Amino acid sequence: MALYEYHQGNFFQALTRLNLANAEGGIAGHGDHPLLVEGGLMLGYGMTREAQTLFQNLLDEADVDPETRNQAWFYLGKVFWLEDDAAASSDALERVDGDLLEDTDEALYHEWLYLKGQWLLGQNDAPNTAGPLGDLVEQLPDNSPWRWYLSYNRAVQRLAGGDLEGAIVDLSDLIDRAMPVDDLPSATADELLALEQQARLSLGRLYLGQGEFEQAMAVLENIPLDGMLSDQALFDYAVAASRHGRNGLALQALETLQSRPLFTPWLQQVPYARAFTIEQMDQPGSALDAYRAAAEHYVALDQRLSAEQAELDEQRLVNALAFIREGETDQNAAEPALGESAMLTDSYGRVQVRPQDFSLAELLAGEPFQLALRDLHELYRLEHSLDQWRRQLASFDVMLDTRRSRRETRIRETREALAELDADQWIAQQAEFRRRIEQATDENDAAFFMTNEQRALKQQLDGVEENLASLPDDDSTREQRRTYERMRAYFNWWVADEFSVNRWAAVKQLRELDDAMDTFVSQRQLMEQEMASDARLDEFADRIRRKEQELAQVDQMLDKALAKTRQQLVTQVQTELASQRREIAGYLRASRHAQARLADQLFLSEREANVVEPAGTGLEGADE
Repeated sequence: MALYEYHQGNFFQALTRLNLANAEGGIAGHGDHPLLVEGGLMLGYGMTREAQTLFQNLLDEADVDPETRNQAWFYLGKVFWLEDDAAASSDALERVDGDLLEDTDEALYHEWLYLKGQWLLGQNDAPNTAGPLGDLVEQLPDNSPWRWYLSYNRAVQRLAGGDLEGAIVDLSDLIDRAMPVDDLPSATADELLALEQQARLSLGRLYLGQGEFEQAMAVLENIPLDGMLSDQALFDYAVAASRHGRNGLALQALETLQSRPLFTPWLQQVPYARAFTIEQMDQPGSALDAYRAAAEHYVALDQRLSAEQAELDEQRLVNALAFIREGETDQNAAEPALGESAMLTDSYGRVQVRPQDFSLAELLAGEPFQLALRDLHELYRLEHSLDQWRRQLASFDVMLDTRRSRRETRIRETREALAELDADQWIAQQAEFRRRIEQATDENDAAFFMTNEQRALKQQLDGVEENLASLPDDDSTREQRRTYERMRAYFNWWVADEFSVNRWAAVKQLRELDDAMDTFVSQRQLMEQEMASDARLDEFADRIRRKEQELAQVDQMLDKALAKTRQQLVTQVQTELASQRREIAGYLRASRHAQARLADQLFLSEREANVVEPAGTGLEGADE
């Protein structure tokens, strides 16, 4: 499952499942070293330091097969490159056996060539690196995105170095080598189309900067109107056409742009550019109307931005964004709120959101705004968790009250049961037993320690004695009395002989009774102590109070963090709106100046046309 999530691009879920597997004994069945898999997962999630540690640990092992060690060197070089350590990255990448990597994993081999090319581009030594860099580009297949990116980056490096001709050659070659999208997988095809459009836009701007307007138009006109760079391409095409004297084509491109929502701030120059183009077509009347419309547009826009800036708060900011709920298909469903767990986010926790206000489009694309919005979302999620924790603590209070009530009931029942047992009487009887046994021991009272059998025999002998006492003393009873006396003598001897044994048995029973009573008394005391004190419930209540105090502290810190994050977001938006208003003020000022200039020009032209010049003969007569 970890590998499945990894190949689906869900790196966080893959790491979660991997950590679960490690907690249950680790993973197996993916080669001799699952550390390679785990390092790849961490690298995919951006955990470069942790991935570096895993790869280095893997390379330190002695029993690693050559293929795994080779891939570990590649991943380590990639980690160093992402950490901006070019020297260490180059050293690790040089340790990779290219032929072995190509046989093991062709995709990694292509990425390895790309990383080596990127390292060469970073040397800023174009004369000495051009040859090796070109060889690396040629080793990559035409359908590899790594080749496209490396070629484009080479053109950018040449442009930065002032080699405009070389940059033009590279961009032209990249465009010419673009493969039909039908021959590529859908994801790769979309990537190639996006890069080809970017290359065309860059090449068109190079031609535009060099004054080769016709070539710029030829390159830019092939960018699709539904592409993500179509707005920039249309505007650059309009500039190239206008400077090439093709104002009709320029106006057509600007009309197309103006018919679209002017969603990004830089497109606000389109109304002014459209009026300027109409003026270049020598249509002052239409141009004056266009400048007037542009000025009205800028005034209305400035008023709206001013109102937004004055009334901006968190709620208005959130209302200007369209959030997406994970797995949502109903377009009419209510939008998720910040902090909702079902809100769609990427692997780094950034919120998936679309702007509903064009003035926030460029700001929303910036990393600082994305990070602040992510932090605000996570803080609201934490707030929801704290609310749930608070509800749980409240339920503990109810539970505590219930336990106290039940305890009082059980204490009452226990006291009633103890009262019925009459434990004090038991203790008094125990003391009486001890006194009598000790007294009999001191007096050597053998009769006291007689067994039940002896007591039964004594009762029989006593009965015989009473019967003999009631009979006359004659020859018929004399023999019976002698028999009785022998029996009594035997009985007395038996009791005296068993005295020690019987006394020991009684003492033993007394000790057992003492032990039982001691246990009873101690348990009773413990029970009384438990009934008198509520230590466990008090400890439970103290724990609840401590948790409530901790929750209150976290709430305070959360409130401060929320206030700070809200302020950061609002400040960013305030700054962006102020910047847009300054830019719009420039367009408004230029539109009004042009409007005034054309109005004066039209007024003077109309005045000159209305002046009736005097006839020539009349003037001559006057002179005479």
